[in-house]
Amino acid sequence: MTEKLYWQEPFGTSFEARVVAVEPGAVILDRTLFYPEGGGQLGDRGALFVGRQVVAVTDVQIDDDGRIRHLVEEPLEVGTSVTGTIERERRRDHMYQHTGQHVLSRALIEVARAETVSARLGESSCTIDTDQSALDEATLARAEDLVNDLVLRDVPVRSHFPGPEELAQMPLRRAPKVATGVRVIEVEGFDFTPCGGTHVERSGQIGPIKIVGVEKYKGGIRVSFAAGRRALADARAKDSVLRELARSFTCGIGEVPAAVTRLRADLKTRTEAYAHARGELMQLLAERLLAAHPADPLGTRIVIVREGDDLQTLRTLTGALAKRPDVIAFAASRDASGDWLLVIERGAGASFDAGAWFKQVASAHGGRGGGRPERAEGRLPAHVDLVTVIG
Repeated sequence: MTEKLYWQEPFGTSFEARVVAVEPGAVILDRTLFYPEGGGQLGDRGALFVGRQVVAVTDVQIDDDGRIRHLVEEPLEVGTSVTGTIERERRRDHMYQHTGQHVLSRALIEVARAETVSARLGESSCTIDTDQSALDEATLARAEDLVNDLVLRDVPVRSHFPGPEELAQMPLRRAPKVATGVRVIEVEGFDFTPCGGTHVERSGQIGPIKIVGVEKYKGGIRVSFAAGRRALADARAKDSVLRELARSFTCGIGEVPAAVTRLRADLKTRTEAYAHARGELMQLLAERLLAAHPADPLGTRIVIVREGDDLQTLRTLTGALAKRPDVIAFAASRDASGDWLLVIERGAGASFDAGAWFKQVASAHGGRGGGRPERAEGRLPAHVDLVTVIG
């Protein structure tokens, strides 16, 4: 098995090793600082140096038998001595996120009895899936305060390889996944968790920890978080958005919520006024159209094509036309893409099946939409000759 230097030197970036096995696209070393993907943590990247030759290590994986496979872009021979270097910032970021996940998982238990079901530490986002069906903002804020207080206290973070008796006495957050060689990460006075990942040596090295999102997931709650520079980047991005909004509203950052509330109220008033005006206009247009089309016992077809109307306007127009029992109303307009928006509605006395008609037309011309016998709507491609289709 490869000697795991990353457990001994989590902040190390360079090491000496020897190639002990070669596989297609990969080499196995006798010792390594490269962390292999596992436990929700991504693998390290870096390079192997043989004299002036530089061999990129693009990923690292571990086999079931414990062999750590370094995925390389160029082959190396067995017995070759190499100097390995890992990407420093990537490794440190992974340590900040992973240790941050440990303490946040413990904090969620402390404040909400929310056990961690699984965790994922990705390139740009980190998540903790809990067994709780709901976590309110106040509870999450308490968890966030708890972990950031731990960061400020800068307590030691240690790794242990306890024997069976010592392991049995430890207040583990979760049971180990292996029976022997269990490694336990201790955040002093706070958390004990079996884990094979890379971690900081003191809690202060994690940096700020921020919960950045919450969503329902598989019956539980998924908590997204960021630690270290990721938390800072998230705060800066959100601050930038708020500052831009404040400039747009010509107000201070703290006044943005009130400005948005006023804008929403104004928009609601204007939308209601527009809807009322649209209804009156469509009613007048419908009356003119109906006057120009005398009632027909077999059903009066009224087809109107207008430029620039949205779907709601078309609905209002066909609804006004269909108040006359014999009417079969077709209203259409092109959207921004050039496709047809089409609404069909019949009066109470007409026997025309709008839903069946549109389903057949959409199927024949690559459209989409549907409806009921009395009313249907949808979209048809721009190339369709609408007058011919409606007949």
